[in-house]
Amino acid sequence: MSTTYGFTNKYLTKDEKPWFPVMGEIHFSRYRADLWEESLRKMKAGGLSIASVYVIWIHHEEEEGKFDFTGNRNLHDFLEAAKKVGISVFLRLGPWVHGEARNGGFPDWLQKKQDEIDLRSDDPAYLAYVRRLWEKVYEQAKGFLYQDGGPVIGMQIENEYGHVGGYNGEKGEQHMRTLTAMAREIGFDLPLCTATGWGGAATGGLLPVMGGYCEAPWDQRITEIEPNTNYVFSHIRNDALIASDHHVDDTVTFNQDDFPYLTAELGGGLQVTKHRRPIVSGNDVGAMSLTKLGSGVGLLGYYMYHGGSNPDSKLSTLQESRATGYLNDLPEINYDFNAPIRQYGTISDNYREIRLLAYFLQDFGADLAVLPADIDPDFVKPGDTHTLRVSVRHDDTHGYVFVNNYQRRLTMDDHKDVVLEGKTKGEPVRFPKTNIASGEYAFYPYNMKLKNAVLVSALATPLCKLSCKDEDVYVSTVIKIRSLHGMAHLRRLCILAVQTHCQQQELH
Repeated sequence: MSTTYGFTNKYLTKDEKPWFPVMGEIHFSRYRADLWEESLRKMKAGGLSIASVYVIWIHHEEEEGKFDFTGNRNLHDFLEAAKKVGISVFLRLGPWVHGEARNGGFPDWLQKKQDEIDLRSDDPAYLAYVRRLWEKVYEQAKGFLYQDGGPVIGMQIENEYGHVGGYNGEKGEQHMRTLTAMAREIGFDLPLCTATGWGGAATGGLLPVMGGYCEAPWDQRITEIEPNTNYVFSHIRNDALIASDHHVDDTVTFNQDDFPYLTAELGGGLQVTKHRRPIVSGNDVGAMSLTKLGSGVGLLGYYMYHGGSNPDSKLSTLQESRATGYLNDLPEINYDFNAPIRQYGTISDNYREIRLLAYFLQDFGADLAVLPADIDPDFVKPGDTHTLRVSVRHDDTHGYVFVNNYQRRLTMDDHKDVVLEGKTKGEPVRFPKTNIASGEYAFYPYNMKLKNAVLVSALATPLCKLSCKDEDVYVSTVIKIRSLHGMAHLRRLCILAVQTHCQQQELH
């Protein structure tokens, strides 16, 4: 029986059970084809269960009517590698993708038709070009889609539609519905279909996905920008910082009560611009990820997870630039993004940091997914360096206490003799006194259901569960850490210890 996928208004589902995946973006056309399998294995080793990929139109039809799916543009071979590795795929079909690509991914020949064709609309002439592209993409993907038993389980329609270009209101919503119907008619009959949810974007009733970045290299200022809200526990899903160069507001167009809180664009790093070149640390990404977990998300999706390089071209450079009418100048070739896996495949601290949250979600994500976030205080200003930021995800019987005392580029107050409380329907579970220094972030379980016991409380961050015959070994760390980074070595030691334990059992 094949695996089924879906969602409730609280969480994603797999085989009708709660599912908390981790997803990361890799652009096959921006990386060497002979290294795709290696990179996908690195992503899977990092705890990811889904690879998301843009299909960038200008990479495949730079010259009108001449399609190129060869070499590192070969989507078929990339999907074949994903199937071999055993990682699911989310196709972000566009047709407009942004992705720091020239014209947002539109070929120059199409962009030049904007005086005669209403691009990103239901104009039949535009839709004909989109259909022609998607039919070619379908030829590449056929055999690897969910209905074929393949790794492609979902698709994203358009990107930042009505937010960065396109239409707002009913005209925009209708265009999203038109594109979705076209994709399904062509053959992309996939169980999960998403749309950008931030910045007032039109979603067409699709599953909205959100984002969050630790800085804004697209911001037109060259001064320090305001402290980032992504380090504050909050029920506010929208990150108004994304595409702030377009002066969009912080509204959403969908009813948040109807959909789970999902992210597809948490910044795994940041791509530099000519005028603004922030550096992203593992702590920047780790603390932001933990804050999103404490805010109630049900999917950690990273953009980018794997850096790359813009491919060779025939007619122009392929990067976003002011020469093409955009507000930013980006490198012609480099698309490193300071990502967890860098431009040439090296592993960064970002990878090592968020891998540990991914390990936790592999083993305990189904439990966390169903727990709503109870945030206290309800909102802390991101520039507040004095108030300890705390959230509890719980169901009145058990849960996890999240603490973040990290704010990028700020020094926070140290907090001594803190007594954290796990909320229940009755008396709270009180943790022993602990000190929380500036820069620390962690989460702690209480009344945690183990196989044959209940862990009442622990000032230890859960990491993973290791199995040995009929015995489960639960691994966590009691090390007070400035980041989650220190757990990696502990995990290796625990795996070695469990292997040794299993070998001893076999001897006896």
